[in-house]
Amino acid sequence: GAAARAFAEAAGVPLLAEPSSGARSGPNAVGPYRLLLERPELGGRIERVVVFGHATLSRPVSALLAGDSAEVVVVAGGGPDWIDAGRRASRVVPAVTAPAAGSGGGDWLASWLRAAKATQDAVDGVLAAGPLSGPAVAAQVWAARRPGEALVAGSSNPIRDLDLAAAPAPGDAADAGPVLANRGLAGIDGTLSTATGVALGTGAPVRALVGDLTFLHDAGGLLIGPLEDRPDLQVVVVNDDGGGIFALLEHGDPAHADRFERVFGTPHGADLASLCAGYGVAHRRVTDAASLRSALAEPVRGRSVLEVPVARAALRDLHARIRAAVAAALG
Repeated sequence: GAAARAFAEAAGVPLLAEPSSGARSGPNAVGPYRLLLERPELGGRIERVVVFGHATLSRPVSALLAGDSAEVVVVAGGGPDWIDAGRRASRVVPAVTAPAAGSGGGDWLASWLRAAKATQDAVDGVLAAGPLSGPAVAAQVWAARRPGEALVAGSSNPIRDLDLAAAPAPGDAADAGPVLANRGLAGIDGTLSTATGVALGTGAPVRALVGDLTFLHDAGGLLIGPLEDRPDLQVVVVNDDGGGIFALLEHGDPAHADRFERVFGTPHGADLASLCAGYGVAHRRVTDAASLRSALAEPVRGRSVLEVPVARAALRDLHARIRAAVAAALG
């Protein structure tokens, strides 16, 4: 939350904030930080990490917290339990006070911010040059947020796509609505029901960003009886016809191609439009960036599903092109 941002700005240090942290905003926030943690001149020079919340979304962050190169200080908020994913925190404290302004090192912060700008531009360039993809959809959904409108991010690829492509807001995080996630790491159960509950509980519009398997896993959450309240909820489904995240993991190595598709890709061929019709939910399919941008600019009223088909087979290559573009941009 806001405490992480306030500390980073007071101490003059980079802020690496996940999409659902409530802290991904302001001048110190680094958007594509997971690509920078792997670079020796940035991630390799970190001497101390001050941890707020449950930061285990990406492998580079988990490796940083579990490694022995940096001191880990966990801010636990005074409770009896705390999150120490790497089990090597040197200190667990209820609160922290920032050192004198700028003592974090102006050159250190500036080097991160320069790299963050170059990396963000490189990521944006690759996404803009190609067809719609999970990260490209996530970037548009993030940019389309409005004050008072919550975004519920599905687990697996959607929350990670936001983490990669969502540019931090320059102002206050509260200028746009809250970003919520059930777990943020794994588990696709109950996401549509969560989004429905957020909309009904707050009385405000909600947009959910999910993958097709997450959508199908909780399609029953679209069923609302005739005597029940109906939320203002739009579900954006990035449909790659299967488990796209596995294409980015060891399972997706071309050496396993003969077994991958049935065991991990798990294509389903489901007709989402017909499924939505059965539940009485409006459905729209968009296939290009301009149409998606136009659809996201419309206010969320009633219940609807926005289906965006993307190519799962191209996902591994897309991330390779992003890494290559970042490497070129950073020299």
